[in-house]
Amino acid sequence: MRGRALTPNARAPQRSTVVRHTVAAGRSGRARYLRGEVVVDIEIVPGPVPLLPLCAARLDRAIAEAGLRAGAPGAPLTLDGRFAGVTADDLRWLAGCGVGWLADGERVVGSAGCGLGPPRGARRAVAVHAVEDAWEATLAERAAARAIAEAAVRAGVRIVDPDRVWIDDAVVLAPGAVLWPEVVLRGRTRVEARAEVRSGCWLTDTTVHADAVVEPHCVCVGAEIGPGAHVGPMAHLRAGAQLGPEVKVGNFVEVKNTQLGAGAKASHLTYLGDATIGAGANVGAGTITCNYDGFAKHRTEIGAGAFIGSNTALVAPVRIGQDAIVGAGSVVTADVADGALAVARAPLKVLEGRAAAIRARLAAKARESRT
Repeated sequence: MRGRALTPNARAPQRSTVVRHTVAAGRSGRARYLRGEVVVDIEIVPGPVPLLPLCAARLDRAIAEAGLRAGAPGAPLTLDGRFAGVTADDLRWLAGCGVGWLADGERVVGSAGCGLGPPRGARRAVAVHAVEDAWEATLAERAAARAIAEAAVRAGVRIVDPDRVWIDDAVVLAPGAVLWPEVVLRGRTRVEARAEVRSGCWLTDTTVHADAVVEPHCVCVGAEIGPGAHVGPMAHLRAGAQLGPEVKVGNFVEVKNTQLGAGAKASHLTYLGDATIGAGANVGAGTITCNYDGFAKHRTEIGAGAFIGSNTALVAPVRIGQDAIVGAGSVVTADVADGALAVARAPLKVLEGRAAAIRARLAAKARESRT
């Protein structure tokens, strides 16, 4: 049965009634709302199940039990000073828009479309949810996520499957951005026009600039991905990762507190921590910056146009100069000058004919172990 709005002629119930309503998280309040000849005392208390931040923002940040009962007529709207979290504006909308007496006068119900929210500007139209357990909380959160996705699509964002993305309320999506299924965008993440975030990515407080691509299954927290950059698949950008224009960070690459200049590349299996990588530098597979000595972090600097061969360990603090080359397999413990070649590895030994003797010895040892 649908509730009808409070009117001057509405007859109040003779006993207290209760309605479950969604209001602000952790917020409590009490007010007396006068509408015509009917006075409603409203008390807001936190509900039993917490909501995730997305639903908290979208559904006015909470679950609560609103106890509504009739009071003496003629009293103005008041707020109990013990409960500073709820505003008169919130409660005015609760009593005037979201709640109505049933025709039989027996109980109060929440009306779909109630728009509790900040007092400024247009209010969000959201449904009233009764949330008393984890499953109902999930349904409320899903409704909030669906509403955010729908608003984004209507504003020009391409979301391939709106039911399979999670977008926090503070996330900014520019028209022309593309989101694939199973994408989670948290905090103050921003995705600009023509940028694409593909399936399985989790981005928190990360900016994805125009024309950048984040391949599947990347985790980015506190990162900046420059225009036209390419990340992943399966890359990890941690706090302070700053990728310039056209940078490539490939599969199984982790970047932390590191700045990569325009066009720099680290295509596979690399750890870059506390480093500065110059424009156009190439970091080979298996390279790591050894930034921690057990007590403090140290920085690595790689100059513009430098080439770091595969399986290199750069022991910080260290500087690799502009256009320098570091041979594969090197352990670099000292600075390398601009344009220099550095190779630090044990000399190769080739012992002719020894392979057959080694195989014979190992085979005999294996036979002995089976007897």
